[in-house]
Amino acid sequence: MENNLKAVGIIAEYNPFHNGHKHHLEQTLTESGADVCVAVISGNFTQRGEIALLDKWTRAEMAVRNGVNLVVEMPTLYACSNAGYFAEAGVEILEALGAEDICFGSESGNTEELIRIAREIESNRQNLEEKIKEGVKSGFSYPRARSQAIFRLFGEDAASVIESPNNILAIEYIMRMKKAHPIAVKRMGAGYHDSEADKSGIASATAVRKMLRERQDISPVVPEFSREIIEQNRGRIADSNMLTPLIIQKVLQTSAEELNSIFGAEEGLGNILKSRVRYWKNYEDIIEDLKSKRYTRTRIERVLVHALLGIKREDMLSASKYVRVLAFDEKGSRYLKRVKKAGFCQLPIITNINRDADAFPEIAKTLEKDILAADIYNAAAGLDLYDNSEYVKKPFAAKTRP
Repeated sequence: MENNLKAVGIIAEYNPFHNGHKHHLEQTLTESGADVCVAVISGNFTQRGEIALLDKWTRAEMAVRNGVNLVVEMPTLYACSNAGYFAEAGVEILEALGAEDICFGSESGNTEELIRIAREIESNRQNLEEKIKEGVKSGFSYPRARSQAIFRLFGEDAASVIESPNNILAIEYIMRMKKAHPIAVKRMGAGYHDSEADKSGIASATAVRKMLRERQDISPVVPEFSREIIEQNRGRIADSNMLTPLIIQKVLQTSAEELNSIFGAEEGLGNILKSRVRYWKNYEDIIEDLKSKRYTRTRIERVLVHALLGIKREDMLSASKYVRVLAFDEKGSRYLKRVKKAGFCQLPIITNINRDADAFPEIAKTLEKDILAADIYNAAAGLDLYDNSEYVKKPFAAKTRP
């Protein structure tokens, strides 16, 4: 069995790991028939540009204690970006690690429907992109322009599917799979953006974070291991308002020209940042001040993180992918050793940054952004910069399965 372990992959954030994630994990293992589950998770900043509730090491431990076998990090350049970049990195890392299936939650839950729409989009990509550009030039936000273009090209059914955030990611995953097979699991209970828990015990990550901010009892909506880890780390919980002084300082110290070169701010958003900075008192002030028909909340939040990290378009175009190990149990450890021994993983595998980073100079610039993201996260959250640095933290190793 050791030489024939079947792996299934998940792309997630686990911010934090809740009952909906537990359901998805159980369905993933059942529907794939896999022996090992590998998860690629975002680091200290999420795909929507928010600061993570808990640092990546703690969230990776939470995932392993809840049944994931191996957790690796998606590089920050990809993790805090649009659905295309996010999906590209997640899929490539999982396929490099030998995942035969990639399982994702979606509002649709209909794998064949999602595959059909993905193939239609692929076949008409140039035409679609032209119509999206037309919509953006007309003053619509990118999501709105994309929705309208899909409606015009593929009809109401496809457009309604694309309206849902997890369906959007699902389609992006499918379009980027070269080896793995897609498996869609229908989301249960509360929706992605819902801020309240439902009676089934399923709450969105948004709702769980709201409950934590309001000091509510989260035990009905998260597994016991998650509750324990969150309670142990109550003093380490972060929120985006912690970024406010760092953002203001960065904008004040940076020229409008340089801000305009930040990835996502190229259309003059840097000028707006520079002209409005003295009006901001907190994080929500920043978002509300900059948000418009053209600039969505998500785009603004990503741009703010990109500004803090100095991420420019050329950084994205030259970004590298690698396997950064965050946590594993015994089965995950055995599987990782098998991957290394078999030699089929074409990406660098990093388990000890002090030892492994120098061996792969081609990933140095991308890895530097992960290191900087961790330092900024720790500074914002008031955590010890040395004890929590990338050079000190080590992957969590669970000795026994829960």
